[in-house]
This record gives sequence, C-alpha cells and structure tokens, in this order.
Amino acid sequence: MDSCIEALRQYFDARSRVWLTRDVGSFAALKGAAANEPWVKRSVHLAERKHRAYQAQGKQLLRVHTQIEVRELVQGKEPNLVHARAIERLCWTYEDKQNVVEVECRTIEHRQLWQKLGHTWRLVQAEETTDGRSFDSVKETRGNYVLPRLPQDRNRRQDVYDRVRAIRYADVWWDSTNPQYLRLEDDCTNFISQCLHAGGIPMWGQPDVNKGWWMDTNDPRTGRWSYSWTTSNALFGVVTSAFGGQVVAKASDLKMGDLIFYDWSGSGTYHHTTIVTEFDAAGEPLVNAHTDDSFHRPYLYYDSRAYTPNTRYAFVHLPDQIAILDKG
Repeated sequence: MDSCIEALRQYFDARSRVWLTRDVGSFAALKGAAANEPWVKRSVHLAERKHRAYQAQGKQLLRVHTQIEVRELVQGKEPNLVHARAIERLCWTYEDKQNVVEVECRTIEHRQLWQKLGHTWRLVQAEETTDGRSFDSVKETRGNYVLPRLPQDRNRRQDVYDRVRAIRYADVWWDSTNPQYLRLEDDCTNFISQCLHAGGIPMWGQPDVNKGWWMDTNDPRTGRWSYSWTTSNALFGVVTSAFGGQVVAKASDLKMGDLIFYDWSGSGTYHHTTIVTEFDAAGEPLVNAHTDDSFHRPYLYYDSRAYTPNTRYAFVHLPDQIAILDKG
C-alpha cells in the first residue's frame, strides 16, 4: 500500500495547488487523472467558488496551507482495491479591503476508493463532506417537535450568557469533539448547542425529546437528546422563544456569541447553524461551525456546495440575560 499512500499524497498536493490556480492542469502530475473526472471537476469548481466568494467580499486569496491525516487505509475485496479515509485541514490566508490579513480554516473528511491498474494507482471514487451534510446523512425529524411549553405558573430563572466562554469553547473545539458529548453525522447544531451551554445557558426538559433543550452527558453513548439540541430548525424555535433571541435585520447588527441560521433552499426551514466568533475589518461576521468544521469563516458561505441562490439567513441576537422557566 506504500505506493497508494504516495498517490494519496500527490492527490492532496494537487488539491492544494488548485485552490490558487483553479486549473485542471494542477492534477497533471497525478497519473491516471483525466480532466473530465468528477472529482477533478469538483475540485476546480470548489476553488472557483472560493475565489468568487472572496471577490464578492473584496478579499484576495494569498496562500493556502493544508494538513492531511490518513485515518484509514484498507484493502478491498480485490487485492488491487484500497479504501481510504482522510481528514484534510485547510487554512486560507487572505487580505481584505482594509489590507488586513486574516486566516480562515476548515476541515473536510474524504472517503475514497483507489484501484491499481498495472503500476499506477487510480482514484475511481471520491466523496467528501459538505456544510451541514455528512456522508450518511440522517433526515432531521421535525414532525413531532413542539416548542417548549412555558407555563405561566412557573418561576423564571435569570442566567447570564457569557459570550467569552461560548466563543472560547467554539475556538477550542472547532476541529475536534469534546469527549463529554457524542459526535453526530450532521454535527452543526449539536456543536452550537454545546457552545451555548458552555456560555452558561442551562439544559432543561430532560427526558422528553419533544420539549426543552438538552443532551444526556452522563453517558453520551446512549444517544439521548432533545430535537432542539441537534436540529437547526428546532434550535431556532427555542432560541427565539425560550431564550429571548431576537432576529435582527443585518449581519452587522450581531455581536460575538450570536447565531446565524441557514435555509439553503429558501423553503423556510433552517438546515445549518453557526456561531459568530469574530468580525472582519469591514464589520462582517466570521463564524465557527461543525460538519465541515470551520474556523473564522465568512458567514455568507458563498463557497459552500450547500449554498444556492435561494439561500436565506436568520441573524439571531441573544440577550445577555437569558430567562428560562424552571421545571418546578
């Protein structure tokens, strides 16, 4: 398999070059790669989208740095087949309108099938994660979800939302998983819920999956949580009702620690969630997120494969004092 590892290295070296060149010629050194290969066209397309996204925001891509971790290399049923799984960590360095140099990072998981033909390893199948969607995505369950009931005869509790702690959590765990929690296939909302909880917002409603906002952290392997903890559309309902979050008109009205919800199709249902962890020199939010783990990413997501012309955003500002009803 040594030669297969070398083919993997050449593949990711070529991907790294493509981000700057946007040219299929970057794959010329990779034996057996044709310009019409789906994964070649996809790599070039993603690079073009990245450049267009930066250009739309007045940013210029300066350089790209990648780190690759091969997690799995397994021989297939036939001796000339190898299944590979790798984590690609990308950092783009760019300059904005104010000539300020910033860094955006992301991790992408790859699953590939390589075939040896003669003395050459050829990539015959390639998948990679995209924002808000994993490989084996499980459809979100919304049908039975109801917003948390807030009976008027309960006592209200005031909890301070510590934005600094929430942001610190988002920066520490943006590219990994806190072992206290379960990592999900579609992990974006689970990660944002963790950030909010790290900021001091308490869980409540356990064990009813249809109510409240919680995850069982005593034993994450049990896989018990409320829909609102892991489902973007349900979290939006909780944040804007139980937490007192306000939808604001502009992204620039947000503060660090606030949330952005993404409706990729314009259908009125939110599919992805991010947390604001920084602002660029123009005052536009930079966000952290999971699934395609992202650090200080421009919030617009123009370069995402999930993005469509119908994409809609909800900018949610959280109050510094969050009032939640006690169970009793």
